[in-house]
Amino acid sequence: MRRMGSSQRQDAIVKVVRERGYASIESMAQAFAVSTQTIRRDVIDLSRRNLVQRHHGGAGLPTGRDRLAYSNRRIRQAAEKKRIAAALAREIPNGASLFIDIGTTTEAVAEALLNHRNLRIITNHITVVSLFCEKTDFEIILTGGMVRGHDRAITGEAAADFLREFRVRYGIFGIGSIDHEGQMLDYDYRDTRVSRAAIEISRHRFVVADSSKFLGDAMVRLAHVSEVDALFTDAPPPAPIADLLAANDVKLVVAADDPAPVAAGDAAAPEGHAVLDSRVRYPT
Repeated sequence: MRRMGSSQRQDAIVKVVRERGYASIESMAQAFAVSTQTIRRDVIDLSRRNLVQRHHGGAGLPTGRDRLAYSNRRIRQAAEKKRIAAALAREIPNGASLFIDIGTTTEAVAEALLNHRNLRIITNHITVVSLFCEKTDFEIILTGGMVRGHDRAITGEAAADFLREFRVRYGIFGIGSIDHEGQMLDYDYRDTRVSRAAIEISRHRFVVADSSKFLGDAMVRLAHVSEVDALFTDAPPPAPIADLLAANDVKLVVAADDPAPVAAGDAAAPEGHAVLDSRVRYPT
């Protein structure tokens, strides 16, 4: 990246934080090709001007702006997330036990599951709990832990410890990005610790990620694609990622435009689906 002046870099830091809600010192230092000490000085200066809020190891949104940033992320790629969510919901039978991770795509999955029956859900996502409370036949468990206001997430070691007391049939995970080596990454190490615990307790592990996540810039390792069972997305991934998925026998589901409705809880793909190079496309 071309070297920026201090003012340009600070403007870019504010932009990154507004888009993501949180950015680590390490990831910003790498992105802007400067030292972590330089980024810390920038964050201190920006926090004094109330442009960001300083956190241990990173920067977040100042009070009052966090909900707006999460709303912006929910709108971004909304149609793609809805298709991804519909494709995943086809795989979940009625009566299943689930873990649902934080994120805007997993929130879309929760909405797609509302026509199911008798689901048992554990989650660290307060918005998911709010959605599912409309269903009186769902059993819902919210983890303990630290509440992060801007995305209604519960995170930290307490949440991870809480999860280890359970076992679920399906774990549904969002990610920040996936690189050409098949590493699935996120932006906040506190979130990855919770997600790692959820991976451990899940019998089947499903990842949802729109195509903007391919080869993105998240920095904190969550897991390798070989550790999951399926990736649900809206467009074919780059060849190195597709090859790794195939080599590790990970099911790749590319959600087509306007998928046909399927009865709630039907765990099988609908008639007429096509399978090509381990990619599943649901018909329009």
